[in-house]
Amino acid sequence: MCKFMMDVVADAAAIEEAERKKKEAEKKKLKAEIVKKLSEAMNNKDITMLEDTLQLAKKKKVEGIEDITKQSEELLDLLYAGLNLENAVRDRHIENIEAAITKVKKVTSTVKKVYGGYEKVLATKVHEAETLLVKLKRLEFLKRQVMELKQQTIAELKSYQQPPPIVKFVMTATFLILGHNGKDIQKWNQMVVLMGKTGKEALKRRVQQFEPDTMPWNVATSCQEILAGMDTASVADVSAGAAAFYVWCEGMVEERLSLPKEISKELKEKRKQLDRRKSNENLMKGGTVEVMSRRSRSRDRIEVPKGGGAGRRGSTEIRDRKPNASRSRSRGPATNAQQKKEKSTDCDSALIPLL
Repeated sequence: MCKFMMDVVADAAAIEEAERKKKEAEKKKLKAEIVKKLSEAMNNKDITMLEDTLQLAKKKKVEGIEDITKQSEELLDLLYAGLNLENAVRDRHIENIEAAITKVKKVTSTVKKVYGGYEKVLATKVHEAETLLVKLKRLEFLKRQVMELKQQTIAELKSYQQPPPIVKFVMTATFLILGHNGKDIQKWNQMVVLMGKTGKEALKRRVQQFEPDTMPWNVATSCQEILAGMDTASVADVSAGAAAFYVWCEGMVEERLSLPKEISKELKEKRKQLDRRKSNENLMKGGTVEVMSRRSRSRDRIEVPKGGGAGRRGSTEIRDRKPNASRSRSRGPATNAQQKKEKSTDCDSALIPLL
């Protein structure tokens, strides 16, 4: 009986030892797999794999991997900081970019190990983000210049019956940038109406909300030609209000031309969202939504004096195209004298792009 009990105890001990060794082997195998996965994830800079493997190690309470776990967590912080910076740069919000840059600098200052040169990659991203930040702050400053215009100054622009050429060039570029079709701003009184709108359609509000990446490339190049030869001082000599719009136009055009010619899918979607929002606002007001195919839009040439003289004082002015009553069917064919007179008087045509 005693021998039987001893055999039972011995068998139980053997089974227990076998179980212990089995668990130990499983732990070693799991540890080896986790170390391998963490190493692979770190080499590939794979955020998802890093997170999943670290969670598994924590759940299984794997021991003896403290060093590689710490390194993985540090790299994960770096990767997330870099990802947040990329998102902030893509969204182009000043506050978000500043916060992301601060986060990257804070994380990199606490990291001691070099992770495959990723610190250099982050440093490059930070430099690019800081460069963009300077540009965005300048654009905000230009918007602020317009926003701070007094209503009296806007009223001064609206009061022109026949505005100086340089003023009309600037305001033409302004409304083209804001998305108006060239044929809708051929006449000065059309622009006066747009300057007089209030609420969501107010000129200053639209300037404040405008993003240069929503501007079509051909609009940017057209406005660049319209503004060629001008400078802030020459515009300010004629009109302080027009000068504020000039520096804003110049900044928006410069920023758009610094971006890729072909708008990315993300920016196209952003533009669609803006268009949908405008359409919804029109519907809420009970109006109609005009839909026009971009391909069907007619185009006209821009007449700019040689040497970029469009902005020089005394240069050819943008004129509004007016219907000539003498060409009406009811008046009959015009005589040669009448035609000569018409040629000299009927030159109030706005040679601006019908975008």
